[in-house]
Amino acid sequence: MTEVDMPLLARCIALEHDGTRLLWFGSDLVGDTVADTELLRDEVAAATSLPRDHVIWSTSQTHSSGARPGSRITGSSICQLSDSDQQFVVEEHRRLINAFVENARLAIDRLQPVRIWSGRGHCDAMSYNRRLPMPGGGVKFSRNYAEGLQSGKFFDPTIGMVRFDDAHGKPLGAIFNFSCHPATMINGKWISPDWVGSARRMIEDKLEGAPAMFVQGMCGDVNCYHIFGTPAQARRSGEILGRAAARALPHLTPLRGAPLRLAWRTIDLACRPMYTREELDTALAGRRAFVDELQSDPTATWFCGINIPEALSVEQKIAFAQLQIDYLEHAAKMLAAGQAAPRSLSLRCGVLRLGDLMAFLSPGENFTATGREIRQRSPFAHTLVCGDTNGLFGYIGDDAEIGRAGYETDTFWKMQSFDGFRLAPAKGSVQRIIAASEELFAEVHDTHEGIAGGRTPRGSEHRLE
Repeated sequence: MTEVDMPLLARCIALEHDGTRLLWFGSDLVGDTVADTELLRDEVAAATSLPRDHVIWSTSQTHSSGARPGSRITGSSICQLSDSDQQFVVEEHRRLINAFVENARLAIDRLQPVRIWSGRGHCDAMSYNRRLPMPGGGVKFSRNYAEGLQSGKFFDPTIGMVRFDDAHGKPLGAIFNFSCHPATMINGKWISPDWVGSARRMIEDKLEGAPAMFVQGMCGDVNCYHIFGTPAQARRSGEILGRAAARALPHLTPLRGAPLRLAWRTIDLACRPMYTREELDTALAGRRAFVDELQSDPTATWFCGINIPEALSVEQKIAFAQLQIDYLEHAAKMLAAGQAAPRSLSLRCGVLRLGDLMAFLSPGENFTATGREIRQRSPFAHTLVCGDTNGLFGYIGDDAEIGRAGYETDTFWKMQSFDGFRLAPAKGSVQRIIAASEELFAEVHDTHEGIAGGRTPRGSEHRLE
């Protein structure tokens, strides 16, 4: 990745009310594992004298950000991750953390009373559900907008919008929330926020230059219009979204700004059973056969019920299959040694309440229909559904999608390079997450108070930058 299309940006919002203070970051980064993100949050929390749970770390998951030095995750498979230059890794890590801390302190210093406005925009012209069910069972990973629409599967057109004004009605900033992978330029040479960058620019123009922070939605099964595309195509997608968001800004409704509440819950998601020897032998044979097939047919893309991108080189296709071979061989060694695999995965999700506004926060790449279900069950007037927050956990599909298998609910989990050896989440996972969201909503919602829009009372305004 050798060229900068648009600069990568990060935003920070500081919120404070009745002795509670928190920081929320939204950045143009692909993100890190949950464990590595917790270390980043710990550093910011220590420098700002906050508990870790009061530092929220959202990333857009742009596939054109490269990797944070020292990270194990990159949005582009052409990046060569290396920790051979430890001095560079340490210095760049410190530079990143210092920038986050410096701007967090700046936001805290600029705290002031605000009025909060919220609402929704609508954009159904730059995203689609990429999981195309196949007639004989299984699913195709669709990388074509027109083809993807043929499935009729749900993708979320909702743009969640929040605007913060000062006491005189001047915009101080905004949040926009949308569910779609920024993957236009995946495997390209460009560093870029992808479509997020041009959408953000249009929103900020409408806000007279005030900053807008993007928070990714639940986008596990949703692609943007173009994939393996160009900067111009990314900008066009962003402009479509940005225009829709800008149209919504004047129509937001005023909200109460209090109380400010934050709550978290760790839930355990059951894993699928450990593979049998027969399953491992079949899976390994299929992947090895694909590697052999590529020697005679470099255009091959299908193996073991998944289709990998046509745009990849033979070497990249082999590397993709080899990641899974390594995982399966490791599983075979565990099975032979009588070693047990983890039977569950811990997922920590949370809610942030700003008066009549609710944000559900999850590190999972939940599927978009899960976000819709959570929003529909929320007792609050306005609810943001935020994925890719506090780390990247992995894809979580509903029971029907787990049954179809495919990249997100099966293949992705056969890669140790992401977060070690893990078995895929089992059926019932989405139900656990939705139940947790309802429990968290109840925890921060006083049942006697009713939720309705209204201008923030002077005595209960948030102080915010």
